[in-house]
Amino acid sequence: MERLAYVAPLALYAVLAFVHLLPGVWAWGERNVPSVGGIAVTMHAFALGIALTSGHPGLGEALSATSCGLMIAWLLTARGGMKNVGMALTPLGTVILGVSTVVPDRTSAVMSSAGPSPWLPVHLGLTFAGLAGFALSFGVGVLYLVARNRLKHKDISRLRSLPPLEWLDRLQFRATLFGFVFLTLGIAAGGAWAAAALERPWAFDPKILATLALWLWYGVALQVRLVLKMRGRWSALMSIAGFTATVSSMIAFRFISGWHSGG
Repeated sequence: MERLAYVAPLALYAVLAFVHLLPGVWAWGERNVPSVGGIAVTMHAFALGIALTSGHPGLGEALSATSCGLMIAWLLTARGGMKNVGMALTPLGTVILGVSTVVPDRTSAVMSSAGPSPWLPVHLGLTFAGLAGFALSFGVGVLYLVARNRLKHKDISRLRSLPPLEWLDRLQFRATLFGFVFLTLGIAAGGAWAAAALERPWAFDPKILATLALWLWYGVALQVRLVLKMRGRWSALMSIAGFTATVSSMIAFRFISGWHSGG
């Protein structure tokens, strides 16, 4: 029943995605994007809070939280004058929230074994803050490649509507660094929770291995930029690949045996 509360924010997200993907079609929608976005994110966060406190969080809540973090990241950048990021983030946030409403309602095995803990909100909050950073880096990376392609083909008229490449590159790096720091803290909090609550905290778990692989991927991406000075296109491609793998693993590994699998 908690997922019914997602219907309204999902509909508003769809409106936002429509306005961003088809600019000039709906003038009223374009004028009211900040207001509609603020209402949608507030409603989504409220519905997510109800879902998380009314029972054990499962795959649907994980996807919903990812969508909420992504849309918060979009809302912050949109208010800062970077409206074009919405072309990538609003459709993605809509799709992820839509998927969260139809996936099987399953409780993770770790919750069944360990039960609620003060570490849980810390672990989830830090982890999803990291995912929001990666989502923002994904959206900015897509926008960077679009702007780069227009510049390469000397499409000056359409290039004027996009931020400068250098500015996009810096924001993409900062979003990746933000996500990496918070994911690191989220992993540490999850490890502390497991050590305190489980008999075998370091047993094999596919989701943990996937998360560590993701952490390593973004760590390499940062080093490639900082040490090898490979910026721009390479940073954008690594962010896009990393976030695509993140969303895929959230779905795939939820159905494989382990602490984070559906029970």
